Amino acid sequence: MRNLVTQHPEDGVLLRYIDGELPGRKLRQVERHLRACWQCRTEVKELESTVAGCVRYRKNVLQAHLPDPPNPWPDLYREFARIDSSASGEFQVARQLAARLMAILGSAGVRRWAVAAAAALAMVCAIWYQFRETPSVQAAVLLKRAVLAAEARPSPARRVQVRTKTQTFTRTIGSRPTPVAEPLAAPIQARFEAAHYPWDDPLSAKSYLSWHDSVARSDAVPARDEVTTVPDPQSPTLSCYRIRTVAEEGELATASLMLRTADLRPVQERLEFRDQEWVELTDITDATTRDDGASVAAHVEPPVRPVVPSRPAATLSGPASISDELQVLAALHEIGADLGDPVEVNLTDGRVVVGGVGIPPEHRQQIHGRLDAMPNVTVQFSEPSAGRSVTAEAAPAAPAAGATSTSNGLQARVEQQLGGQAEFERFSAQVLDRNESLMARAYALRRLAELFPTDADMAVKDREVLRAMAREHAAALASEVSTLDRSLNPLLVSLGGLAVSPPAVTGTSWQPAAGELARASHRLEVLVSVLLGVTPGNTPAGRLPSDLLQALGEVRADVDWCLHWLAQ
Repeated sequence: MRNLVTQHPEDGVLLRYIDGELPGRKLRQVERHLRACWQCRTEVKELESTVAGCVRYRKNVLQAHLPDPPNPWPDLYREFARIDSSASGEFQVARQLAARLMAILGSAGVRRWAVAAAAALAMVCAIWYQFRETPSVQAAVLLKRAVLAAEARPSPARRVQVRTKTQTFTRTIGSRPTPVAEPLAAPIQARFEAAHYPWDDPLSAKSYLSWHDSVARSDAVPARDEVTTVPDPQSPTLSCYRIRTVAEEGELATASLMLRTADLRPVQERLEFRDQEWVELTDITDATTRDDGASVAAHVEPPVRPVVPSRPAATLSGPASISDELQVLAALHEIGADLGDPVEVNLTDGRVVVGGVGIPPEHRQQIHGRLDAMPNVTVQFSEPSAGRSVTAEAAPAAPAAGATSTSNGLQARVEQQLGGQAEFERFSAQVLDRNESLMARAYALRRLAELFPTDADMAVKDREVLRAMAREHAAALASEVSTLDRSLNPLLVSLGGLAVSPPAVTGTSWQPAAGELARASHRLEVLVSVLLGVTPGNTPAGRLPSDLLQALGEVRADVDWCLHWLAQ
């Protein structure tokens, strides 16, 4: 992410500023910059001095030495009379043409056709004007209604997933910032401030409306709006209004906000900047859904902080329960320790035991800091044995016969489609990173489903904690598979792949759907590795693009089904 330092105006802009030729919005920007930049103020003073010198030279030196005009000024009144006589002749011609046109339109039938044509033209103009102006009006009305609806609702703390090209983290809105998220959020906050977009609560109709009004009142070219209805990304059975605004000026090029149609609650937002960077915000706060489809926000507790007991006896408590295990999982989830690292959580002998093999030291320290003060929790890590490591490295799996040549041939076709080795390596790195993130979410979701195969008998608060974690993993996975699909689909189609409809998904809860999702994600991972030549495969090269398209469809269907059940 590039440094967000304000660029100095060019000399041409400063000259237009001195001459008073800048439009109002640009003029205010330059004035604000000059108040803060001594270097540009100095340049303006030098330019003014130079212009003043030029004016004095023209007045005192150049004008005094100019020769007399070669000819006297002509009589302007005589020219005016000639122009008037010429215009009079043209007026006579226009009158004759008008008379002929009236003669042609004299019949009743022709007049009826002329009136109908004029009415049709007027209707076309009215429709064009309406379609041109309606989206902006509709967007402003929707945003104002969403602001009023938000003010009428209670405002508990809520969790928002922030995603960019290079990082993903969770930010809690409505409470003190978490120490993990703040360093990650600092450059994004600077980018928002440069774009004059509110950072305190960015995923809200009020913040979007504030920025929208500022770009809509631009003195140059006003912003353009587009309002559409799309499926809810968190619950595909519901729908959302999608407001998209394109700004002609400012750091922010386009912005889109999705409002749930039932209650106008913001669920997702995407901001695209002029330097090709983007930020995507998704509401991952736990929620329940009524029978009529309206969403009711559940209470979200602020981030859990260790509590220091006032007396030693306060640490004594009964045996650990499922609630304690869920609190430990939620604490690990907050710091991202449930992704990638082989951290195990088990309920054993009345205590929650957290352990793992090969956990990096910095991650161990972070986990200890979150869990050591929690009652009935034991944290114990171990190092991997040297013998196991050597054995694993000494016996690599042998590729199947003929697999290498198949992979090489397919990889050559992929390189040709992408435009060479360099583009292939860049594309492969991006796809493999996305695939790794997708698999981490799939395995974390399956782990929750295996630990808690049913949640019907849980206490309401425990079920809310469990489903909030599961929903966050599923929503992040859905985003990753959408990005993968946008990257892979054009390539696979160009290689001859044919998309097929995924099989119907069945089930009565989110836990079986999570298992199917992990299986489909693993198949996708294997096929992607074969396509990019990372691992050998037995699938014929001609069938691999179609199989990979089918695998993408299965993952999309499984994650949609999982989100559907998690919203119940």
